[in-house]
Amino acid sequence: MKDKDTEISIKYKKEGYNFEIIVYLRKAFEYKEGKIKDIKEVLAVEEIFKDSKKGERASTESLKKVFGTTNILEVAKQILENSEIPLPTEYKRELIEEKKKQIIEYIRKIAYDSKNNMPLTYERAKELFEIVRYNVDINKPVEKQAEEVLKEIRKKYPLKIEYKNIKLIVYPNRFRIIGIIKNKYKIIKENWGENYEAILEIPIGLLSEFYSDIGKLCGEDCIVEEIKK
Repeated sequence: MKDKDTEISIKYKKEGYNFEIIVYLRKAFEYKEGKIKDIKEVLAVEEIFKDSKKGERASTESLKKVFGTTNILEVAKQILENSEIPLPTEYKRELIEEKKKQIIEYIRKIAYDSKNNMPLTYERAKELFEIVRYNVDINKPVEKQAEEVLKEIRKKYPLKIEYKNIKLIVYPNRFRIIGIIKNKYKIIKENWGENYEAILEIPIGLLSEFYSDIGKLCGEDCIVEEIKK
């Protein structure tokens, strides 16, 4: 299997022009997941090609026409965000297994057995996961897939999940982190104004993780408060 630093070519075609970027396989995937923010970390070669095998660079005219800029990092970002990453079969299998474990761990954290009101062990969560025969999607957030799995499990086995409603206010200088929050946590109400305000529904088992995430992402540029029922 190719290692994590394998360089691959990502091809992109638009308006009759061909473009390519050379990226690190694992880092490109982590960028798509939001784990890496800087496109520069992902690029193995800081260049936009027309044909990488021939070493032909894309013309400045084509870059300007298609992307509206000749800035390599901006163009690379657009290409990566709008392209599928070609994954070797073995590597894809590894990613599926990795994401499956993350889904099971997420379920373990938030669900309780309704029969005895006890938290699930990892092994029990895994057993329940296997019952529903869920097809893991490597491109879909863990949290969204876990919710789908839980919905199916609860049709066959009684599980309990308790939630807290949290009010979140984000100041304008941190608006860029909103997409990350929305990918991981359920927003039940939001309002865009001078600040971004939202009501989130957080499983009690994820509260400490949520506060940790907000601390890392926002610092003092967010306000968080629990809504009393």
